[in-house]
Amino acid sequence: MNILVTGGAGFIGSHLCDTLIKQGHKVFCIDNMVTGSYKNIQHLLKNYNFILKEGDVELIDQVLQQNSEIRQIYHLASPTAPDDINKNKDMTRRVNSTGTCKLISLAERIRAKLLFVSSVKVCGECPRVRDYIFGKRMGEELTINSYGKVARLASVYGPNMSVTDSRVIPVFITKTLRKEPISLWNGGSQIDSFCYVDDIVRGLISFMNSQEIGVIEFGAPEGISIKNLAEKIMNQITSDIVVKTDENVLVVDECHKVVDISKAKTLLGWIPAISLEEGLNRTIEYFRNKI
Repeated sequence: MNILVTGGAGFIGSHLCDTLIKQGHKVFCIDNMVTGSYKNIQHLLKNYNFILKEGDVELIDQVLQQNSEIRQIYHLASPTAPDDINKNKDMTRRVNSTGTCKLISLAERIRAKLLFVSSVKVCGECPRVRDYIFGKRMGEELTINSYGKVARLASVYGPNMSVTDSRVIPVFITKTLRKEPISLWNGGSQIDSFCYVDDIVRGLISFMNSQEIGVIEFGAPEGISIKNLAEKIMNQITSDIVVKTDENVLVVDECHKVVDISKAKTLLGWIPAISLEEGLNRTIEYFRNKI
């Protein structure tokens, strides 16, 4: 099957492309490489079933040249880490709104299934990533109105995250490996849930291959405080670092939302299989080799 993955050189997208290739599909990867990395897909570049098209999603017709044999479209293209979002605010809005509209038109024209990857943060307000939430809400509305699929993800982590990623797990891992101080905002009492990327990819593929439409949430159903998360990471690396707890930052509760996976479990038979401890161990080893 021919499958289009936007943002396929990014963190989650590269894992998705890799899995789809291993399943025997032909993957067209579109990425403008603003936050994607050639290193994430380097092992795929010589595979004749993997085709990289560099460009913006909004220019989908020129980039893809209207390949009518594509049967599935995964739309993951978007900055996701807070620092990347704030450096690319306009692009974050456009790729999730205008870009989604373009992909919906393409999907309708060639009769392909469309899955839009969103975030559980759309359920609330989070000033730090306001432009991301705006774009994801627009993309969700467009996709739902066209009877497509929306996958709302909680916090995802794993290999292929950048060492400069501003999300909490890569920040804690890189700082701990470098024995630099880490800061627990507001004492680290915020609750969040974290799901390993392999489980998320399995969920996305299961959703795409099902007859289900609408919104389904994916992530770890149990939450953990940021303080306890930091302790788990330090226990696997070293506790010989300074932990600061006096930095107070405005954090809205909706920025840290534990997902409801009841639909994923009931409709798709999906639950996470990799524990936080095992996922952190794999991620730490990846970062250890990068630093």
